[in-house]
Amino acid sequence: MTLSKEDGKLFYALWLPLLDFVNEKYEVRKEIGKMEGAGNLNLEDVKAVSDKLCDEISVIDEYLQKHKEFPEEHKSIIKSWQRFKRGRFIMERHLKDGTMMISMEDGNVYQVVGIITSIEEMFYYAPMPLMVEATLMPFRNVIITDGVIMPYNLMIGSNMKKTFKDVYMNAKRAGAIRKTL
Repeated sequence: MTLSKEDGKLFYALWLPLLDFVNEKYEVRKEIGKMEGAGNLNLEDVKAVSDKLCDEISVIDEYLQKHKEFPEEHKSIIKSWQRFKRGRFIMERHLKDGTMMISMEDGNVYQVVGIITSIEEMFYYAPMPLMVEATLMPFRNVIITDGVIMPYNLMIGSNMKKTFKDVYMNAKRAGAIRKTL
């Protein structure tokens, strides 16, 4: 599952200028110039700036103060990104409503949707479950990532697969799958 085409465009229209602001302020990757409007972005550069944003999350308030002309809906979406969840996750399975990701830190299960491309399409080659590093973010009434999901190159054995499946199934039975942040 992905955001609608319009919401995918809106995400990037809001996200990339914010990353440019962070990059300019903290000089994370001076050499990359503007990300907004760039044709091809290096994922390592995007991740470095996104990580700095997470490390300095209060910069969102500064950014919004500088852009009081933004529509309230856009301000609300950007402000909601302060509720991000960054860490290691087990990508347990792909379903039609999103990819199930289990937090390695707290064991919570999150339903995550793709922005423009589904997470399933992005990782079609990878056997599940898969350990990844990601930053989860709210977008309206769903959870997305910051656009960068970094897989770990490791094999998960059958006992661990069963454990992760059990975590997912228990969360499903308990109605504890998190669909928003």
